[in-house]
Amino acid sequence: MATPDAQATIKFNAGGRLFETSRSLFDQHEETMLGRLISETWLEDSTKPIFIDRDGDIFAQVLNFLRYGSVTLPSSVPKDMFLRDLDYFGISHENGTVLGEMEKFPFREGLTTLASLCWAKYSHGYMKVEVYHHENPHPYSAACTVRNDPAGKEMFQNMLSQYGLTLKKVSLSRGGAVLACIYLDVSE
Repeated sequence: MATPDAQATIKFNAGGRLFETSRSLFDQHEETMLGRLISETWLEDSTKPIFIDRDGDIFAQVLNFLRYGSVTLPSSVPKDMFLRDLDYFGISHENGTVLGEMEKFPFREGLTTLASLCWAKYSHGYMKVEVYHHENPHPYSAACTVRNDPAGKEMFQNMLSQYGLTLKKVSLSRGGAVLACIYLDVSE
């Protein structure tokens, strides 16, 4: 579908959130429900937002998927609900990539547990947290991630900052016991 005004924008109201995107995005996806919805035959008043009775957070990710052909969903958008909306809008996801946050950051749950453990230890006066593999395999794996992966370290530091803590260092010991030591400091 070629439009006379390639620079035109389309406005949507999805779940009370307003979105404005280029008309040309939908010209590339005219076979979808959204592409048909904005065609000249359906569009009555281009100044009004088109009402979409869907969740606004999910709709934002639908637009990102149309733009890029792939998306990493934030934790606030469950993958099954996102895929359901793609189906609803007639958007094929078979050639694209859809990752949930837990798929991209599989260690997030372990990091969350580790941050809570650090806070619990700190609140009892400890600045060093020892995590043994045989007692806490997920937090131990998370500690390894913090030590070896800059993205994991940054994510963990953000979690610790919610408790007013900062990470000094992580050391691993493979002696008699497989052990990770997390050294903490107080945020300034």
